[in-house]
Amino acid sequence: MSAVTEILIRTGLAAVRKDAHIRVYETAVDGGIREVQYEGGWGGGKANNTIAVGKIGTPVAATSLGLENIRVYYIGADNKLKEHAYDAGKGWYNGNLSSAGFDVAPYSGVSAVFLGGRAVLRVYAQIANNTIQEYVCINGKGWSQGSNLGAALPGTQIAATSWGTSSIHIRVYFQGTNLNVVERGWDGSGWYTGGLSFSSKVVRTALGVTSWGDSGSGLGIRLYYGAADNYIKEKAWDGNGGWYDGGFSQPTIPASNVAAIPLDILRVYLQNGTDGTAVTEFAWGNSGWVSGYKALPPA
Repeated sequence: MSAVTEILIRTGLAAVRKDAHIRVYETAVDGGIREVQYEGGWGGGKANNTIAVGKIGTPVAATSLGLENIRVYYIGADNKLKEHAYDAGKGWYNGNLSSAGFDVAPYSGVSAVFLGGRAVLRVYAQIANNTIQEYVCINGKGWSQGSNLGAALPGTQIAATSWGTSSIHIRVYFQGTNLNVVERGWDGSGWYTGGLSFSSKVVRTALGVTSWGDSGSGLGIRLYYGAADNYIKEKAWDGNGGWYDGGFSQPTIPASNVAAIPLDILRVYLQNGTDGTAVTEFAWGNSGWVSGYKALPPA
């Protein structure tokens, strides 16, 4: 069956990995969130791989500790934040955030991170006053509101990443009221405005981010965003050298979303029209960017 009959145009996209084991989450036309697995070959992505059901058109965020603990976030038909959780030995279950009852804007994006290799979670969404709100969970002991990151464009996408263990860092990206993509940073003692600010020339541009390493020259951040003429492009940070334009530039269907997973092989997921609405993987290697897999399941 063609992906076009099952996977939503501008599907929500999220991805996590452990070593060469990959999970990609994509949304179906009925609001179902499907899991696609890579275990030496691609599988899943079918109706029986639906892990949760959100509102039609829901954004999707995922974060994990290896693949032993996976958390997937989305928006329900009641416009509240939802969580579906996987723990090794337990399987999938409805996460505590789903019962917390946090209202978000109907057009909110969502993003999430585990912190410091521990069961400490942060989720970011847009609320009714169009600011970006943080939600906090420490060691599974319930959810509470965290910091507010300020005003944003209504309907902005949100992308978040974190790194470090003893010294923890968070970066959150969204589109500001002036349409610039902006960076908010947290390094352990309060939020500040980061060094990245640019115009993608696209309203409600797609955003996806990944990072690796810890500090100095070993730290890498890659932000993927929707550019004019239906392209996904890249902003890059390596160590202390500042932001620069990366080499990723791929055509997409109009308004495709984007997700990425980090080195050792950097991979990017988007919709470029292959098999209608299938998700396509690109991978970074010694010869630059190549097509890793043309059409993820259910294609």
